[in-house]
Amino acid sequence: MEPPVQRVAAVNPVVRRVLVVLGTGAVFLLLVALGLGLGALLSPGDTARPEPVAVRPPPPPRAELPPSPPLAPPPSPPPAVVREAPSPPPQVAPAPEPPRPLIPSSTLTLHERMRIRREMIRAIGALKDELARCPADPVQRTTPGGRAAVVLETESLDEAVRIVGSTLEAEVPVNDRFVTCTRGVLEGKQIPVPGTKPGTKFRMFLPVGPAGNSLSLGSASLAEAGTP
Repeated sequence: MEPPVQRVAAVNPVVRRVLVVLGTGAVFLLLVALGLGLGALLSPGDTARPEPVAVRPPPPPRAELPPSPPLAPPPSPPPAVVREAPSPPPQVAPAPEPPRPLIPSSTLTLHERMRIRREMIRAIGALKDELARCPADPVQRTTPGGRAAVVLETESLDEAVRIVGSTLEAEVPVNDRFVTCTRGVLEGKQIPVPGTKPGTKFRMFLPVGPAGNSLSLGSASLAEAGTP
């Protein structure tokens, strides 16, 4: 029987060979791994790819609710009842005053008035040349009717009548220049009238023609104004 020291010495070379083979293989594998890793690092076209991002599908669209109907407007308040004040009763226009007559009533008898009137008309007609010099432009009257007259204020003398003044009483337009001229011709004239006594006043009305530029002697009238 061999001593134990020699068995150990006989086994060591085999183990050593196995270890060398294993070590060589391990080194080879390590070099291969290093070469592959270095080649991957030095490769120009190979870059690190980012990890793919998972794309989530969009959520399904939510069904839109139908719009709610508009709210009905609040009912309007009933219209206010406006009570109108009772209208005043229509005013009754006062009755127009009756026109003052151009020829007042007279206490003279018809015979006396006709006699004095005839003598005065004859005397005024004798002044036609002076009256013809008065302006005679006609006047347009817009409304029919109406009266106008030159009123002579006279007083009686002994066997005569004197014209002391005159006025115009007119309800329609007249030629004022003609009237003014006529009054200037007649005022102050003394007309012979037989049978008259002093102290009686008369008013003689000489109507103005329709054109307002003439005297209608044929329509003249005479009335007593009063006695002192």
